[in-house]
Amino acid sequence: MNTTMRAVRGLDFRCYLLLHRDRGYTRETLAGLLWPEAAESLAKKYLRQAIWQLHATLASRSRPAPAEPEALLVMRPGWVRVNPKAAWWLDVAAFEQAYDISRDTPGAELTDPQAQALETAVALYRGDLIEAWYQDWCSYERDRLQLTYLAMLEQLMGHCEARRHYAKGVAYGQCILRFDPARECTYRKLMRLFYRAGDRTTALRQYDRCAAAMAKHFGLQPSRETVALYHQVRTDRLEHGPRPAAAAPRPGSDPGGALLLGLHTRLDGVQASLTAFQGQVQQELASISQVLTGRETFGQTLGQTT
Repeated sequence: MNTTMRAVRGLDFRCYLLLHRDRGYTRETLAGLLWPEAAESLAKKYLRQAIWQLHATLASRSRPAPAEPEALLVMRPGWVRVNPKAAWWLDVAAFEQAYDISRDTPGAELTDPQAQALETAVALYRGDLIEAWYQDWCSYERDRLQLTYLAMLEQLMGHCEARRHYAKGVAYGQCILRFDPARECTYRKLMRLFYRAGDRTTALRQYDRCAAAMAKHFGLQPSRETVALYHQVRTDRLEHGPRPAAAAPRPGSDPGGALLLGLHTRLDGVQASLTAFQGQVQQELASISQVLTGRETFGQTLGQTT
């Protein structure tokens, strides 16, 4: 293995440890993972060199005589890991922490501080992880981080819709489609954002783009949910803003108010479904009418011929 390749694998070692910083690894595991084509003894030698190079690099950039708890690596006989107590900052760690805090919160329910934290996190994502590397572990981490990024953008779209920051939400959606041009749920969010911003024409165009992308990438048509939303926009029946979440009834208050609000919400859902069904029935009737008209014309032509 030449010097350049050993240097690249040494960089692999650093990146792998930082991305998997929550646990320790035996030297045998790391050596076999990063230098699989080398003999075991040679792979361990390369690992020792990589560790020494990392220590030398950190020593040249740190203040004199750093305390042991502040060292980046913790090494014990047979294993090595990243020191969780060390004074270091990692963009991936900050990125993942922001997502972990809000991962189960729908976008429309994000608080402004939560949304701000997600905005800061997505700004850290400046491209896919080490795009020129094709090792299995790196490909997995690249896909995982990209999916996390897209999920955070989806949450921010929901937050922008709830706060009526429509242009900002559209920008997030367009960013998602640059990474995943056939993401159907993003097209639905864009349809709602454009419609609520007063641009029904552009909202309808999102459906056409969604249908084209689904056909191109998967050979599929948009789902019923997307078609129903299209008919709501086309017939101008989509609500102009999401309903606020119902608050829990306070002691002594009228419990029927919350029940009534829930019934109204269910009725709105039924109405939307009926609207979508009506549109589908109209399409079917139009298709049948075209067939019958064609048969009638054919019959008249045949009668004239005879």
